[in-house]
Amino acid sequence: MILRNLSWLTVSQAVRLFTGLFVGAWLTRSLGPEKNGLLGTAMVISSLMGFAAELGLRQILIKELSVRVGDAGLVFGTAVRLMFSWGLVCFAIACGVAWWWGGAEMLIVASILCASLPLNAYLAVLSRWDAAQQAQRTARLGILANTLAALARIVCILSGADLRWAAFTLLLEVVISAVVAFGWSFKNGWAADLRLWDGKVARSLLRESLPLFLAHSGTLLLLRVDQLMIYHLRGAAEAGVYAAATRLSEIVYAVGPLMIMTFMPVLARSFQKDPFKYQRQCAWLFGGLSLLAYGSILFWWALGPWVVQVLYGDAFEQASMILFVHGIAALPYLHGELRSALLVIERKTLWSVRCAAAGLLINVLLNLWLIPRHGAVGAAWATAIAYTLVWLVASWVVPALRSIGSQQLAGLVSPFWLWRQLRQWRLLMS
Repeated sequence: MILRNLSWLTVSQAVRLFTGLFVGAWLTRSLGPEKNGLLGTAMVISSLMGFAAELGLRQILIKELSVRVGDAGLVFGTAVRLMFSWGLVCFAIACGVAWWWGGAEMLIVASILCASLPLNAYLAVLSRWDAAQQAQRTARLGILANTLAALARIVCILSGADLRWAAFTLLLEVVISAVVAFGWSFKNGWAADLRLWDGKVARSLLRESLPLFLAHSGTLLLLRVDQLMIYHLRGAAEAGVYAAATRLSEIVYAVGPLMIMTFMPVLARSFQKDPFKYQRQCAWLFGGLSLLAYGSILFWWALGPWVVQVLYGDAFEQASMILFVHGIAALPYLHGELRSALLVIERKTLWSVRCAAAGLLINVLLNLWLIPRHGAVGAAWATAIAYTLVWLVASWVVPALRSIGSQQLAGLVSPFWLWRQLRQWRLLMS
């Protein structure tokens, strides 16, 4: 089952890779650095508010629905209604932030992108699929929505449409995903569950999700604060170069959370039933994520300038160095994503909050120093330093995190002997 899920997730990532590399690069090249900076900054506001609308419930729902089979419908319906109502509030907040940050033009683009925030409640459907170890459904839906949205983006480019239409094609992916996910729910007997609500369940979910939400808010700000600060300190053109690099580097960044979502139900059950097996599973996953990060570093070091030249052209030349630095940052980031998931399972999410807050403060201070001097490349180095401190060094320094830190340390060298474990990984993850 895990192999099937991972196969579908691999195909889904391949589709996203294609659309990100070719359709996304085509759109970026046609817009140019300045307009791409405006669109990229509006997308950052949208992603931040999209995460706020999710309330940190995604991983909590996977864990809860994996172990609370008897009242899964009640938990699911309560989560959907929470996310939908809060999404409406987040849309209003997003419009205000966009107006304050970039004026009327930013408001128009961001309001289109953020119109889907209430629909982010469809993520509860994906969580229920993932909890049942049916991540292949999530992957197939991602392929469908991404492909249709990419086709709309191609039409937008060929017709020479403006930024508003480009923003609409980005909104389309969420709309398609929500329509299909909720349509599947109605067709397969979950319609009654969508009407369920329980205040105690809502409070229970929020008690667990809010610390994780705060931790991941800090993590997401660590990912996005660079774009906002570059736009503010160096202007739209420099922000456009950084946004172009980020669209490529985040292809690798997205693989880690997908793998973690797939294995999280298995890890949650192992933690309760077989602690020794749980430790071995964690070590194996840290090693796999390290291998992915090392490959990213080598790829952007060797081929980054050529990729940027082919996809974006001379106007985005600086993006190649940003990609290499982001490749370095991928190692602590992927480890940090898995560590956050393990802290959810072990009910230690408060440490995720503390580390994320410290990392955000470090990143902002470094940005204030490095961006005025070195522009977008300085922001990339600030990110790499902050990630390393909060997601690697903190695991070895903080006593409460050292049990995970030892697994991370082993994971840094395990890719060099990981091939020996490939024969037993099925038994390990069963």
